[in-house]
Amino acid sequence: MNRIFIATLFVLGAMFTACSPKTKTDNLSPEEARQIAKDAYIFSYPLLMGYQAQYYRSVPESPGYRAPLNEVSHDTEPADHTRIDVVTMNGDTPYSAFGLDLRAEPMVLSVSKIEDRYYVFQCIDLFTHNFAFIGTRTTGTEPGDFLFVGPGWEGDIPKEKFKAVFYSESQFISIIGRTQLKGNDDLPNVLEIQKSYKLQPLSVFEGKPAKPSLEVDWVPLDPKEFGDARFIKYVNFYLSMLEPFHEEDSAELERFEKIGIKPGAGFDSANYSPEVLSAINAGIKDGIDSIQQKATNIAKQVNGWNMMDAFGSRSFYKGDRLLRAAAVMVGIYANDKEEAFYPIAYVDADGEVLDGSKHQYRIDFTPANTPPAKYFWSVTMYNKQADGVAGYMVENPINRYLINSTTQGLVKDKDGNFSIYLQHEAPTDKGQLANWLPAPAEPFYLVLRIYGPEEPALNGTWQPPVINKVKE
Repeated sequence: MNRIFIATLFVLGAMFTACSPKTKTDNLSPEEARQIAKDAYIFSYPLLMGYQAQYYRSVPESPGYRAPLNEVSHDTEPADHTRIDVVTMNGDTPYSAFGLDLRAEPMVLSVSKIEDRYYVFQCIDLFTHNFAFIGTRTTGTEPGDFLFVGPGWEGDIPKEKFKAVFYSESQFISIIGRTQLKGNDDLPNVLEIQKSYKLQPLSVFEGKPAKPSLEVDWVPLDPKEFGDARFIKYVNFYLSMLEPFHEEDSAELERFEKIGIKPGAGFDSANYSPEVLSAINAGIKDGIDSIQQKATNIAKQVNGWNMMDAFGSRSFYKGDRLLRAAAVMVGIYANDKEEAFYPIAYVDADGEVLDGSKHQYRIDFTPANTPPAKYFWSVTMYNKQADGVAGYMVENPINRYLINSTTQGLVKDKDGNFSIYLQHEAPTDKGQLANWLPAPAEPFYLVLRIYGPEEPALNGTWQPPVINKVKE
């Protein structure tokens, strides 16, 4: 499955016709249409990327199909270079990824007692806001039942039966479960834990028949349409899952109606003059450019690492639509910083772009600069093949995609110092092979994940080590 990023998709040709929106754009000037389209695209980018991820995961005909909505699916092995459905995936925690459809009734997620490892269920609405967490950090290691309620639900909520009740502002939810893997030999233990995760409708949880599920009338996905005015039909579909709208969004959505963005409406190019249609497409390109620029400068840089703090709840973003969109472009479905901190490196100590075809690199860790993680940390290698900014794990001859704090055989000296070697070819020094993280013969980036960051990582007193070129 190939995630096609809109940054390369400026299709400005004829529009295809679907059902018509109820409003015309006769009185809209090209200048106003362009600005509205730019703002609407930035606002809607998380909806689009979330639609693609949910569609691929939930629609049987898609190449990345996992399971229908309201059914848990599990990775039976950690992610590797073949996983290209989502950018910047981790390989530390096999995923239990699934979607909820709350239109018929609330859903219950039950977890067992998990004491010997870290785990988390990250709960994300259609805007990619992280609105709830279940796991080691937030709800503890004891078993529990958790209820998810969608907008507009009017039935009874038996709160006393649940460890927590979470209210979503969207009818569709993405839930990303992560269960720590402590090396390849530990995989059977992870699979056994996954079997204990249980999802069921509220009525079934209470011993009653399930309420009839509602069909999902998906808009057939063509990611090329994300790059022109046809993006509107996807946004309109998802907006119908967000009513009633959050008060923070109301004014913007009312303005966006001028270019045909309206819950449940389709898209018909006949409703636009050629001048306005061209202006909307230009506004979309403006929006894409703005998101890309923000994505490449999304965080404070320390020792060449972008100290990412760009993911969170609606209140976290404080109305910053561009930050929200750029966060999705860099790594959709990332955790809040308190859950997992994600420094990202695109450049070396000299400020030059990391490139395995030009240089060899090393990162030197000491007990003082080793990531301060309550649970564990990892360094993962990625190419940039998705859109020139983000990409996927790197295929390599030893099938090593990351080095983490549980990596077996990592060579350290008597004082606890160690180095990670980043290069395309295997090190000639055989003593370095255990600490080699293979790089592609092209530009790449690194993600340093800190699960359960300690206070020095949260307050900025800890700094990651620089990435130095190896003199040849």
